[in-house]
Amino acid sequence: MIGVAARLPQLTERDYTLMHEAGIAWLRFGDFGFDVAAFLQGAAQPEAFEAAVQRVRHLKGLGFQLMGITPGPREMKGSGLVTGSEAYFDAYAKISAFFAQEFEGLIEWWQVANELDIWIFRDTLDMEHSVDFLKTGIRAMKDAVPSLKVGINITLFPSLPGEVDGNTELHEGLVLAEGIYGDAMLPVDYAGFDSYPGSWRKGGPESWHEYLDGFYELTGKPIFIQEFGYAAAGGVMTPEEAEQGLYPCEAKKWKFAWNGEHSPAVQAEYLTESLRIFSEKPFVLGAIYYNWRDAPDCWQCRQTDCPAETAWGLLDQSGQTKPSYEALKEFTRNLARKATVAPL
Repeated sequence: MIGVAARLPQLTERDYTLMHEAGIAWLRFGDFGFDVAAFLQGAAQPEAFEAAVQRVRHLKGLGFQLMGITPGPREMKGSGLVTGSEAYFDAYAKISAFFAQEFEGLIEWWQVANELDIWIFRDTLDMEHSVDFLKTGIRAMKDAVPSLKVGINITLFPSLPGEVDGNTELHEGLVLAEGIYGDAMLPVDYAGFDSYPGSWRKGGPESWHEYLDGFYELTGKPIFIQEFGYAAAGGVMTPEEAEQGLYPCEAKKWKFAWNGEHSPAVQAEYLTESLRIFSEKPFVLGAIYYNWRDAPDCWQCRQTDCPAETAWGLLDQSGQTKPSYEALKEFTRNLARKATVAPL
């Protein structure tokens, strides 16, 4: 199950053709244009949501498989409800059930919210309420449509406080993992995992062995890698800059690098080696590369010269393919060849 994360409203028929040629069969996204307040008030959804529904139908017709992401705590601000209250969770259960039913037959795989072990995404929820939030969404979706494959994603694992921004002594990733996968009665189907060794934390493709083996032992669930990738641009901080605790958006550089640099060539090597490791682990279901196309500016600091969120794509900003795209295409072709070889 090989796919990419993408901004669906920006995709063209040329993008779809390039994806098919590269063996990309899965798309992961959460840009539904959903209005929480309108839903809870019984009002009609905006045109953006209706456009998203039609887009999903179109993609399904083109042969893509879809991994949907439900609204998270940041979107729930629109509810006007007290965060963490009973009414708040009741509202989220209704929203989750709606997504399950609205897209039944179109989206079989779902990720409830996104990386609630990171403060940016859990917003004002504490860790206990974050576990409750995820459980609420999982149960509501499975109750509404039992055949769905539902899970969550975690990124702060292994828990190494201070190594990566957001990973503190609270061990956020472990708290969420133990809260979700430690509940034997929770109908969760897979363990979603995100990580960027070499960019957001030290290491490289070789780090995946420790990460995935440990995560599988912890969760006991088959793993779907919801996000992985390598930034193809950006300098590397000096030891002095790193010791200052500068965030990449502040330094306009990376704290970490694999093979000494962030470049298109290294990005391609990183992708190939990571996919090779994933494919050799029988408990790994698939992987989503982040992301399809380079962004014109960083979504965190909104600066065009920031490498933190701008150079992850398989395509550059003008839509031209990068070496990483060719590397992915070559990998999927080799994988297909192996699959067609009859066993002795």
